[in-house]
Amino acid sequence: MNYKVLLIVGIVVILLVGIGAAYIMMKSSTSPSSTSTTTTTTPTSSSNTTSTSTSTPNNNFYFLALTQKGIAQVLNPFSSSQNFLGFTRVVNISTSVPTQVYYWEEVEGGANMKVLFMPLNNGTVFVINTTTFKVVKTLEVGSSVGFIGVSISPNGQYAAIADGPSGVLEVINTQTLQTVWSQKFVSPTTGKTYYPCDVRWTPDGSSLVVPMRFNNSVDLISASNGTVLVVRPTSLGSQPYMVSPNQQGTMVAVEFAGNNSVGFYSLPSLQYLGMVQMPKGLTPQRGVFTPSGQYYLEAPSNNDTVVVISTSNFQIVKEIPLPQITPAGLADIEITPGGSYAYVVIHGSVQTGGMIVLISLSSLSVSTTLPLTTAPAIVIPISQSMGTYLVNQVMLPPVTGLHC
Repeated sequence: MNYKVLLIVGIVVILLVGIGAAYIMMKSSTSPSSTSTTTTTTPTSSSNTTSTSTSTPNNNFYFLALTQKGIAQVLNPFSSSQNFLGFTRVVNISTSVPTQVYYWEEVEGGANMKVLFMPLNNGTVFVINTTTFKVVKTLEVGSSVGFIGVSISPNGQYAAIADGPSGVLEVINTQTLQTVWSQKFVSPTTGKTYYPCDVRWTPDGSSLVVPMRFNNSVDLISASNGTVLVVRPTSLGSQPYMVSPNQQGTMVAVEFAGNNSVGFYSLPSLQYLGMVQMPKGLTPQRGVFTPSGQYYLEAPSNNDTVVVISTSNFQIVKEIPLPQITPAGLADIEITPGGSYAYVVIHGSVQTGGMIVLISLSSLSVSTTLPLTTAPAIVIPISQSMGTYLVNQVMLPPVTGLHC
């Protein structure tokens, strides 16, 4: 009998211990000190929040457009009712083609410019004070009609000028407006120009990438003294004539006029990486890498479309149709401040006008179109504060139907 009693008591004790342990475990699982569930879910929530915040586009800029007739305009691309804010005549330019403001100026997004450079289609470059919009100096780089353009260094302290017809490449100090160095690239046997019709700074500001169109080469040149560092020969008759480095400083794209293709090369060694043939007879002219470097956006000179090229496999992944303008063809494509958009400049004509088109880089589609009653030549993003100052202090009120 005693044995049975002891057995029953032992079973009861075991049950009570088990029930107590289970209760303690259940209580501990609901205690605030247990944070395992919260810890694992927090990174997911944080990641989602970051993704949403970075997708908000940066619209805090205006455009400064220099027209083919020498007029400067401040434009708001995000206002359908009041996009033309003010204008002023910078310089009188004749309607004849040789003296049109037609080619390009590239300004780094973060550069604080005291002057702007306005290259004409005859080898002349006007230097403009950004406070008064008066011409403060005239640079005579060449004397023939052809490609000429200006590229500003990443720190805004220097301007590189390339004039194809004369073969001249030079660097100007933007503070003193004095020439740092000037080199002439011509054939030693024939005396003909190598035609450096484009120039771009590497992101670190140490070098210039220059296509030598009639030498069939792409050159890397020291920005400090003009010494040629690397010469990369291209195929005979390929005619490299425009270049664009990526923001990472690891790759450069080259537009070829001779075979309607875009080549990709490494930086700084200029080793060949890949080639993309343009579709349907499109002629490549100017392109730009997206900020991440994932895509290269090519703006053809003979059609109103943007070709999207993957930089991982050098294949065309998309074509973005733009509004059709006569004559067809795109003049320039660059990235806006903040990296939310690429903006495309369509020259059009002085009589019918042109257009600025914003392409959303998140969707790779047209976001905003800004029709103009005149033909834009050079378009530069500026801060809204600078735009407001120019409109209030320097420029005249907008005039409906301004064709100049």
